[in-house]
Amino acid sequence: MKIYSFILLICISIFFSSCYRKRVAMHHFSPQDSLYFNVYDTLKYYTFCTNTGIDTILFKKKYVEENYKEWYFDMSDGPIFEAYFCCEGIFIHNSVEETFHYSYKKCCDNQDPELTVIWGELYAMPVNDLRNFSEEGIYKDTIIVDKKNYRPGYYFKNDKCSLVYLKWHKYKGVIEYKLSDGTIYKDETKNCI
Repeated sequence: MKIYSFILLICISIFFSSCYRKRVAMHHFSPQDSLYFNVYDTLKYYTFCTNTGIDTILFKKKYVEENYKEWYFDMSDGPIFEAYFCCEGIFIHNSVEETFHYSYKKCCDNQDPELTVIWGELYAMPVNDLRNFSEEGIYKDTIIVDKKNYRPGYYFKNDKCSLVYLKWHKYKGVIEYKLSDGTIYKDETKNCI
């Protein structure tokens, strides 16, 4: 009976040791990357003075997934870890609320994290067209999201207006946008309220 217990223990040990693996690649946010996360604070209203009135963004949730564990227990393939940052909120235009979401995913240590923007029914996942990069993997300070790099997601379809284009600054956030109803916002230093 002891021999069977011993064999069973060896089999279990081999099984678990094969599932406990060292990560082959771990990508973590650098101090430079973390500057992108501080663009907006949560539970604070941000107003945008447009040519037709005032629009507002309220970010409700912000989180970072960073895992520094060198070893992991996993039965499936998945040894690559990519750090992830997300900020979720709502965009309010003419009393109509749209979801607004931006996130960064670190896929390579010597490059900027990939930017994803979701504005209502429009998805830029990720923004990776060549005109937005100053060199391979490094975004220009101003990133353009428009019909060349986003796709519609009809789950959040809003018939009243939609995004035509968005200009996003790495350190400032939204600096310009245009909506299909003719609303235009351009970043200016004057205070509208």
